[in-house]
Amino acid sequence: MGLGISAGHGEHLTAPAIRLYGQIAQGEPVEDERKPELEELIAWGLVTFDEQQPGIPVALEPQEAMRRHTAAKLAELTAEMEQVSAIPAVADKLSVQFERAALQSGAGSQFLGEPELVNARIQDVVAKAEVEILAAQPGGPRSRELMDIAVKRDSEALKRKVRLQTLYRDTVRDDEVTQEWARIMTALGASYRTLLCPFERFIIVDRRHAFISDYVVPGAPEHAAWHVTDRAVVGYMAKVFENNWHRAQPWQGEPRERDAAGPVGAVRTTPKQREILRDMAAGKPQIATAARLGFSLRTLTRRIDDLRKMWGADSLPQLTAMWMDSPDRHVDDKPFEAERESAA
Repeated sequence: MGLGISAGHGEHLTAPAIRLYGQIAQGEPVEDERKPELEELIAWGLVTFDEQQPGIPVALEPQEAMRRHTAAKLAELTAEMEQVSAIPAVADKLSVQFERAALQSGAGSQFLGEPELVNARIQDVVAKAEVEILAAQPGGPRSRELMDIAVKRDSEALKRKVRLQTLYRDTVRDDEVTQEWARIMTALGASYRTLLCPFERFIIVDRRHAFISDYVVPGAPEHAAWHVTDRAVVGYMAKVFENNWHRAQPWQGEPRERDAAGPVGAVRTTPKQREILRDMAAGKPQIATAARLGFSLRTLTRRIDDLRKMWGADSLPQLTAMWMDSPDRHVDDKPFEAERESAA
């Protein structure tokens, strides 16, 4: 093995370069064939050229040259270490994208994480509907803004002879905006029914596409959804819709008959909502109510917020007080509970 000075990481100042450095320091000329060793010395910062005599190499003080060389290498190492330390953070960001892609079940379902993406996908699929649109909408009354947008979209579908069936909660019968919406669209050929029992939100188009709420991805936005295209799953969901549809009451937007006490024969809450309100009135923790009813805590919070809006309550204590004074508190839910237990 020849004489050499190691700079670490596999770099060495070769023995011929060291000998050439000695010649340059003594003022001896450098032969043309020594160019590789000369370039090596220049790279190490041991040799420079005199501005007055550009072709003549000049040896620099080795200790200072080594300090400069070491400082440069340390700077390179520091930059590399910063890059290495950033790898876990980059991996975390990439993992989010990978996991979202992995949540696709083949061609059968796709997770839509952003509300804008959900709305755009639904609009695109509905615009191409050829046979039917089945919509289960338990979220409550429509807003004026949403009604104005939906009238044009759904009118176009009806003009294409697409059958439009929408299922609402019974409480929308008391909302003037939704009444107007149902009257307008019924006149154009749409069909509406209302149901007292709770049901899930979904939209089915031509029995080939379904959009359902997300109950899979932790921490997903509130209005995240899944676009399902598995024909077996979509067909099953359509059957669920048909069963609910047959149990529901037809509605064409007519206001409910009222007396001094309120809507005739109206019950404002569903059995599940009454279970939630009873637990609230009894002071039970929400996490216990969610576990008993098979909800996530986020779902329970959303349902309580729906109740608060429906009753016009500004706070949970006010909602509880309104429930305690309501005729709904005296509804007998034992038949519903027996039906649920037998189904379980």
